Amino acid sequence: GVCSACREIADGRSLDVIEIDGASNRGIDEIRTLRENVKFAPLNGRCKVYIIDEVHMLTAEAFNALLKTLEEPPAYVKFVFATTQPQKVLPTILSRCQRFDFVRIPNLKIIEKLKEISRQETVSIDQDVFLAIAKAAEGSLRDAESILDQMFSFSQQEIRLSDVIAVLGIIEPDMFYGFVERVTAHDIAGGIDLVAALVGQGKDAHTFLEGLLEYYRHLMVLKVARASAERLIDLPGEAIKKMLRQSEALTLADIMTSISHIFAAQEMARKMRSAGIPLEVLAVKLAHIGGKRSASVGTSSPAAPAKPPAPEVRDVRPSAPVKGSPAPPPADPAAPAASSMIPDPPSSVCFSIEEVKEKWAALLQNLSQVKMSLATYLREASPVLLEKDMLTIGFPKGAVFFKEALAHKDNMKILEGALNAVMNGSLRLKLEIVDGLSASREPAVAEQDDPFIKSALDLFQGKVIKKA
Repeated sequence: GVCSACREIADGRSLDVIEIDGASNRGIDEIRTLRENVKFAPLNGRCKVYIIDEVHMLTAEAFNALLKTLEEPPAYVKFVFATTQPQKVLPTILSRCQRFDFVRIPNLKIIEKLKEISRQETVSIDQDVFLAIAKAAEGSLRDAESILDQMFSFSQQEIRLSDVIAVLGIIEPDMFYGFVERVTAHDIAGGIDLVAALVGQGKDAHTFLEGLLEYYRHLMVLKVARASAERLIDLPGEAIKKMLRQSEALTLADIMTSISHIFAAQEMARKMRSAGIPLEVLAVKLAHIGGKRSASVGTSSPAAPAKPPAPEVRDVRPSAPVKGSPAPPPADPAAPAASSMIPDPPSSVCFSIEEVKEKWAALLQNLSQVKMSLATYLREASPVLLEKDMLTIGFPKGAVFFKEALAHKDNMKILEGALNAVMNGSLRLKLEIVDGLSASREPAVAEQDDPFIKSALDLFQGKVIKKA
């Protein structure tokens, strides 16, 4: 920073350091001009440096025109390419460059630098101000220093958090804490009041949802990686302690469900003009997560306990006595009627495995009318064993997917209902993979004629249901 070359570069008047905006000079004509200028030697320095900012904005033709110069540049020429999207730069260009990745500066390091500057300027600044500026800078120390310089001009004596909020239009960090505090306590009215205050201040709903999503991300990290929280959450220790208490009041499932609701609110906010409605809906959803909820408007007297249902009394008349059988004993007038006290015994019809196999086609037909996919899965299986009221249905080794799909609780309920309707009985089911069992399916014509369909069927263990 002392010699004439350094001062010229710092002042932006050096003829040997040329900065080019790739976004506005992205065509092949501009690159041709650059190639012609490269031939001229530097005036003062030892090197001639071309800095192309946002180089990913160059067209493919411009990149190709630049490629020859990159491969065989003059000894005194250096190129510096800067971009935020290196994946858009052609691989042929990247292979001829040395890559240096600049990462974002952590908020805590930015806060340390801002405190050092404030001590040199002898300006009174609230501690919350440093965190707000660091988060607004998004990892850029230059932006953070620029914001702090604006705050010095805005308020020369002392800087408060309200000043930063007014200048930058950001959302106060305590707003997220207060919102989560309310919905975690199932305070729906409090959550909606906070949303109304947010909208009344003219805050952007998208900005609030992004900040809230980041807040729940911190809660998730505290739940699953508490020991590494200080490394994974780029916030001061005081803020982490406040979040820790909230994370302990929530389960991991609650936090993940909340994140899903925030994503849904973001989608709703994109489609609606109203900023308040998506946030109000979100407040109601989050307040109903986890535990027992009792959200009501106003007060009311507790409801009287419901009376237990009266026992069902069956009016079953005795059948006529069979000839030759002993007459029943006379009824005791003091004893209650037997038919009103003893429930009917369950049906216990016995079947054989052969009877089940005979009605297997009828079961498939019945099941296809209820849920076609279940009938398709069951076609790969066959009944193999019947013990008392337990029917075992076997699947070949290649039909594990179908067995697992049928084993779902809801599917098993449908399957048992269809089976008992066909058999006119009460059977229970058990699904098993049976060694040596082959799938009972007949190859369709399409499988033999079309090799593409055949390969797809073999890959997914499928079957042609209907040929159009």
